[in-house]
Amino acid sequence: MVTVVQLLVLIPFAGCISVDYRAKRQAIFDTEKKLSTGGHSILTAIELKADEVLMNIKNKTISEGVINPESYAPAMHFFHAKPIIDNSSIFQIIRAMPKGSVLHLHNTAAVSSEWVIRNLTYRPEAKLCEHAGKVHFTTRASQECPEESLKTIQSLRAKNGTSEAFDYWLESLINLKLNDPELMHADINTVWVQFEKMFTVLRDFITYKPFFEALHTQLLQEFYEDNVLYIEFRMPLSKLYDSNGKTYNESEVAKILIRLIEDFKQDHPDFVGAKVIFSKHRGVDSGTAQDLLKAYVKLNKEFPDLVVGFDLVGQEDINQPLHIFLDELQQFRHTTPYFFHAGETNGYGSESDLNLIDAILLDSRRIGHGFSLYKHPILRKMVKSEGIALEVCPLSNQVLRLVSDLRNHPAVFYVSESIPIVISSDDPGFWDSKGVSYDFYYALMAIAPSSTGIGFLKQIVWDSVRYSSLTAKERTEYSETLQPKWDQFLNDIISGKLVGK
Repeated sequence: MVTVVQLLVLIPFAGCISVDYRAKRQAIFDTEKKLSTGGHSILTAIELKADEVLMNIKNKTISEGVINPESYAPAMHFFHAKPIIDNSSIFQIIRAMPKGSVLHLHNTAAVSSEWVIRNLTYRPEAKLCEHAGKVHFTTRASQECPEESLKTIQSLRAKNGTSEAFDYWLESLINLKLNDPELMHADINTVWVQFEKMFTVLRDFITYKPFFEALHTQLLQEFYEDNVLYIEFRMPLSKLYDSNGKTYNESEVAKILIRLIEDFKQDHPDFVGAKVIFSKHRGVDSGTAQDLLKAYVKLNKEFPDLVVGFDLVGQEDINQPLHIFLDELQQFRHTTPYFFHAGETNGYGSESDLNLIDAILLDSRRIGHGFSLYKHPILRKMVKSEGIALEVCPLSNQVLRLVSDLRNHPAVFYVSESIPIVISSDDPGFWDSKGVSYDFYYALMAIAPSSTGIGFLKQIVWDSVRYSSLTAKERTEYSETLQPKWDQFLNDIISGKLVGK
């Protein structure tokens, strides 16, 4: 193999391009490809055949994008690109692909907003509270919503001209989709205010036990239909209530969730399962943080197969940095697996950016987003040497205004250095997405090298097994379930079943 030193030798020109020049040029290309994610994957004969089919379609899409850049979906904002993606051959392949695991997902925003509106808001218990200038969904009067501020959604829908227009307005309360996202969401803080407001709109609604059960069953269904076999969601296991006024504490909520997962697995035997990373908002004080960590330890002891880690969530730029909680986090680091959001920022040297240092030094098993890691050469080496995977959520980073053109996403850099990444969808229901296929589309078409196909997808899929919180035995069983699905997927590409010959 050509060495790095040889590649850097000054190449003489003698009137025409020499054979030596061409060889060195190809060697640089081949070496860089081997260093990137998926570049060192050994492809089987069937994978090579499937790769040829996929790359023919990918290359054609890229070539058409050069001629018509205004309609080239990988370069567009998702809200504009979605109709183009839906009709693309690449997306048909991506949708059919067994995607392994989704390891970064917030339960409240994981289900498609359309389903929430067309199902939960049509139930007779569903009410709308308009109080103190705020609107949220609920089923009950409360301190935050007196009885006179409540109206059933059914009655409001009946008074409107068309249910379609009313439902469109309802959905706008829990979906960031806009006709002109670049104009309306002018900066990160603006979009984050609206984004976090959506959690408030839904919070009381989905802590109503029947709605909680329906939503989480639908969550599993939507991701299963998108060929996801295993999920780790961030969730707080907040107290639930029912129509009789009974409340359910965190342990009781965990038992309900376990039942829902097991019931789903009974009906879908190839679904591997789901686990919880216990997550609370980072806008707390140190005393509360210690209480939350104690709550995690208790829940993990009681439900070791469900509650597997701890995280602090919320906008990093304006909330507490990790180092504020350093004493508490150090105290629990040996009993608590951490999965910290860190570096979800455009800052460099800011407190939110430097969350990456603390996440790594506190032995975070994975890092949520890690968007700004590319600015830190020492941290990059630590992440790679210690096998810490980055949970990359392309659409989330675009919609929440960290990057406009996903071809400029820092994950491009991580892929070039084969820093471990897994692809996740974060909060798909809040931006008109569903499952994780759209994120995988952008991963393949905007983040991966133009020359990479099956090799890249293969590594991402199998790394989602490797970097999960499953035990070694569970990962082995998982792989045995995933492999035949992967093989069938390859056969379907080659046969033309997915997009036609």
